[in-house]
Amino acid sequence: MVTETDSMYDIEKTAVEYTRYWRPSFPFSSARRAFQVLLESLGMTSKDKILLPAYIGWSPKEGSGVFDPIVLTGVSVDFYQMTRTLEIDIEDLESKLNQPDVKVLVLIHYFGFPDKNAMLAAELAGRRGILVLEDEAHAMYSDWVGGCCGRWGDFCILSLHKMLPFRDGGLLVINHPVNQPVVIERVGGSACIAPLTENPFEYDLAGISAKRCENYGILEKLMVPLRETFEPMRDELPAGVVPQTFPIIVKKGSRDLLYHSLNAKGYGLVSLYHTLIPQIDSEKYPDSHWLSQRVCNLPIHQDVTADALERMVTTMTKWAGG
Repeated sequence: MVTETDSMYDIEKTAVEYTRYWRPSFPFSSARRAFQVLLESLGMTSKDKILLPAYIGWSPKEGSGVFDPIVLTGVSVDFYQMTRTLEIDIEDLESKLNQPDVKVLVLIHYFGFPDKNAMLAAELAGRRGILVLEDEAHAMYSDWVGGCCGRWGDFCILSLHKMLPFRDGGLLVINHPVNQPVVIERVGGSACIAPLTENPFEYDLAGISAKRCENYGILEKLMVPLRETFEPMRDELPAGVVPQTFPIIVKKGSRDLLYHSLNAKGYGLVSLYHTLIPQIDSEKYPDSHWLSQRVCNLPIHQDVTADALERMVTTMTKWAGG
């Protein structure tokens, strides 16, 4: 006979294991600062190598959010190939992971979409004792609401001001804290820790995610007649994905002319990334440069209305017609 006294040791009335599903987060002024502190806390030097996807942008005003911290810390770097559809070339990545000096692999969830090979890439790195960082600057909602990324790596970095109407703010998340006591101590003691000036949990994150997905679906239907000129990079939203933007490939005409024309008319297009860092050579990484010359990102954030999307596509249709 099972008594109440016996059963209470099998199942507690409330959860008591504080390390289970624990993901400690450390606030910084930006994601790039969080990344820099992580590299310093890992004790990485020029003898250690970090692997990045060969699609890293740069601009005169902002620099490069993911590459600048590497330059500042002096860590060695190598790049793995990305396809023209911005997906990991898994064979090239595996060959790069076999280098003896690789200590960290960076996975970037571009535009909020985790790569279809991201889980495999993390597994390949883990087998070799290589740490994995998920760059979720575009994928905060895909992690926090959709739950479709952010758990393959040892660490995640998030950029709050890119996903919410904030002035600044970044987070470093540690996924396996019991395995990283030294890193936690060093990060927690960093002078760069900066309490967030705005609280993301004051916002309806699920509501924002639903709106972004709704806008993506609206734009997806509106763009169908224009596919000969503008090809969506992703045909559909996989389960859990909350997009940052609606990425397209400009197949006909100049991407730069489209960008300037629509921005002049009040439609906030961006191009991620129109300029790659010089370390990504066009001869060695031709597909990355091919994409950087053609990609454009249409806005689908929570402030965008269906009517505005229709007007934008009408403007794009006139532009395509020349």
